[in-house]
Amino acid sequence: MRRSERALRVLCRTALRGLDLDLPLDVTQLCDRYGERRGRPIRLLAHPLPSGAPNGIWLAAADADYFFYQANTSPLHRDQIVIHEFGHLIAGHQMLAEVSVEGLAALTQDSSDAALRRTCYSDDREWEAEMLASMILAWAEEAGTGVGSTAAHDELRGLQRLLGGHRGWL
Repeated sequence: MRRSERALRVLCRTALRGLDLDLPLDVTQLCDRYGERRGRPIRLLAHPLPSGAPNGIWLAAADADYFFYQANTSPLHRDQIVIHEFGHLIAGHQMLAEVSVEGLAALTQDSSDAALRRTCYSDDREWEAEMLASMILAWAEEAGTGVGSTAAHDELRGLQRLLGGHRGWL
């Protein structure tokens, strides 16, 4: 069952609140900080995914969550793929049983194709993940318009936020 856009906004704000993310948005920082907060790392891995397969895949292993993204793509598209997979994660869309890193490494082309076919989500879940990704990117764009980039110095960062420089951001 598809959640409303309002419910997704609440979910997204709750997931991102307090992460103290820099602008412009860095997807590696987003995943690192969210992983640290929940005590389970998120690892980003470029992989030459087979043609016809999704551009990104989230797999939960015993030691971490892995976001595989198409290796042969632009940095902008990579960020969109990673944030889409992040949307699946925060929405609780996991469909695969936990796998080990050794199990991932042992996948053959045939078995990886079969695993990829099992990662297909319903249209509702894809819509939710895409909406969450769009919200994150829109908030980051709006906030970045006012700030450009976040100050490196902690006191300046606080002053930036106090003066409304991160308007629209969490």
